[in-house]
Amino acid sequence: MATQVLPSAPPPEDPKEKLLPGEHTLPASWWTSEKIFDLEKRAIFNKSWLFCTHASRFSKAGDYYTFTFTGLNFFVIKSKTDGKIKAFHNVCRHRAYPVLKKEKGSTIVMGCKYHGWSYNTDGKLTKAPHFDSVEGFNKDENSLFPIKTHVTEQGLVFVNFSNENVMPFDEWYQGLNVELNEFDFSDYEYHMSYELDGQFNWKTLMDGYQECYHCPTAHPGLSKAFKMETYKVVPKTRYCRHYATIVKEEEPAEPEEPVKEGWFGRGKKQPTEEPKPKKKNVGGEFNGLWVYLFPTNGINCYSPAWYSIRVLPISASHTILQYDIYTKKGLDDATKKEFVDFLQLVELEDFNLCQLTQKNLNQGVYSSGYLHPTKERGVLFYQNLTRDMVKEHFKKEEELGRQINPAFVGKKSDNAETQELDEICNKLECGTDSPKELQW
Repeated sequence: MATQVLPSAPPPEDPKEKLLPGEHTLPASWWTSEKIFDLEKRAIFNKSWLFCTHASRFSKAGDYYTFTFTGLNFFVIKSKTDGKIKAFHNVCRHRAYPVLKKEKGSTIVMGCKYHGWSYNTDGKLTKAPHFDSVEGFNKDENSLFPIKTHVTEQGLVFVNFSNENVMPFDEWYQGLNVELNEFDFSDYEYHMSYELDGQFNWKTLMDGYQECYHCPTAHPGLSKAFKMETYKVVPKTRYCRHYATIVKEEEPAEPEEPVKEGWFGRGKKQPTEEPKPKKKNVGGEFNGLWVYLFPTNGINCYSPAWYSIRVLPISASHTILQYDIYTKKGLDDATKKEFVDFLQLVELEDFNLCQLTQKNLNQGVYSSGYLHPTKERGVLFYQNLTRDMVKEHFKKEEELGRQINPAFVGKKSDNAETQELDEICNKLECGTDSPKELQW
């Protein structure tokens, strides 16, 4: 993988470009409505490529990590067959019990602890106790449900839950691979993870992450490490590149040695103090490489470390933030701690902004806000993507008269009675052909 020494500079501003009119945010109801949140799950999260982890964390066959995203339980595992990283729904095909219960581990046989069904690292059913003599039972038809997986050149692992026509990763994030090659991910190793449990909508966090208009006010530490006046968010294809120039400390000039004058204007040079060492910038030695990945992820690279953000929507007003930190190989413990402290302070500052903002959004007083056309164009970019995907999906559901869940992996049952019972549920859920309310 070819890498560059320094991340590239932002594209120059076009002097002929006029300041465009500002636009309003999405309505506040989209930050509080559970119905909108459920629609976002079907329209956005179940169709998008989502970041999970880095391939360097899988050292041998059978190494796995479990995840939950908007209620979907799944795991990522290294195959014993071909060494590839694969993802599966953490749902036993017998009675839907999870086949893996730990957050991480290593096994080449995944045994469900409910009835003992077992699967290999390719998700294939290898054992179903007492089913060998059951007429019509086929092991090959009862393997774990696979999830589309993509591993980038840099080792970043993504999944896509959709079972519809999925846009290829390199088309979804066209141009991203080239930009990520500016950073040598292979020179970094996993250090630690932590999470924050927030009482706010996922978009509340994205609003802050997609601009640094708030940085001079809310992030004094970050403002000391990077020149906030240079911060720029550039929308790309379903991702945004963030740019900022790092503050470089100048080497102190050597002071002239003072001379103690004597009777005749002569004297001896007096000893001086040793010059103070140059203070290191906690942000590192070069401009960062930061990318926002629509809808809910971020990859942020500095010289001492890089870290990922997984924003996990739980409900309309509940979101968990997960952070994985990878430090430069050979970095001393003191520098690691300094960077982690710096990172966690910045993230906690954003977290507190989100908590208080959501409280006001929940009150129904605020409707929408006016966005700055350049300082907040990253916010406008992701909100427009959100709006368009929701509107498009909602239109399809209205035309069909039912909900469309792209992540549905089952199939229509061949059993006539099951089909009949399923149809009753469908009619009730859609509100059509349902019996009238009983008149007492």
